Amino acid sequence: MTKLLDLIAKIDQLDREDVIFAKPEWRPDSEASAFRLAEDYRVPEEVRALGYEYFLEVDTINQMLEESRSRPDASLNEKCERIIHHATYDA
Repeated sequence: MTKLLDLIAKIDQLDREDVIFAKPEWRPDSEASAFRLAEDYRVPEEVRALGYEYFLEVDTINQMLEESRSRPDASLNEKCERIIHHATYDA
């Protein structure tokens, strides 16, 4: 099982066109995976069947992490919590 925190830690290794999907309730230890949206930008049915929900685009997470580089003291867990907050309340 891949955790959301682990995907965020290696986000720069993922394709920028992929989307992160995670199983609810979203927490750093939630099961997560990266998938590509269908050509019509819909969530692939097999992703839904696995119980994943749309979380955020890889590109959006990359941008958020780039902005957080100005806070080098923030832990990966703190950054992950900030991204979860954004996905929950602002996206």
